Amino acid sequence: MQGSSPWGDVPDDPAKDAGGASPAPEPVSIAEGFAPMNSGTMLAGTPQMPTGQVIYLQPPSSAPKVIGILVIIYAVFGVLGNLAGLLSSLSMSNSTLIAFDVVNLGAGAATLVGGVMLVKYQRKGVMLLLIAIGISTAVGVGQMTMTEEIYDQMLADGDLEQEEYDLIMETNGLIQGIGTVMVVLCGGMCGLIVAIPLMLSNNGLDDSKLFG
Repeated sequence: MQGSSPWGDVPDDPAKDAGGASPAPEPVSIAEGFAPMNSGTMLAGTPQMPTGQVIYLQPPSSAPKVIGILVIIYAVFGVLGNLAGLLSSLSMSNSTLIAFDVVNLGAGAATLVGGVMLVKYQRKGVMLLLIAIGISTAVGVGQMTMTEEIYDQMLADGDLEQEEYDLIMETNGLIQGIGTVMVVLCGGMCGLIVAIPLMLSNNGLDDSKLFG
């Protein structure tokens, strides 16, 4: 007598073959439910650049051109002032002052050329300007040390009265000190302004060199 299952849809015994053994289960492919690699499956989505790989192109900074234009304007007035100083030194017949004014005139011309180079985004223009500023500062300091000699010449030429000369000589040391400090500070500030393009990452300057 065979027992019956409490569930009506489940057979009591699995089917057996002629030898009394249960048949082997049918093989099931594990690939079912997965898309084969060569089945033409397409991926959908929007491609994106990896983080940190985006490069933004920026136009070169206009700072070199602006500073170059300002330098050109300053150099024009500077050359005119140096010419006037040279004429004054010639009238005093002081060879040292004449030499200083000639050097200053050359530095002013170099400043003008350096400003033109800077407008054209040439790196060597910055180097030329720094050299010209250094020379002008050194000449200015040298001229400040000659104030007593200048006043002596003015007294001899009758441009100063003795009382005026004595009053100036009492404060001449203070005038020389203040004048020297002002010359150095002005030279340092001018050099800093001219060097601004070198501090910018997108200055647009070329690789030209002043020497070599």
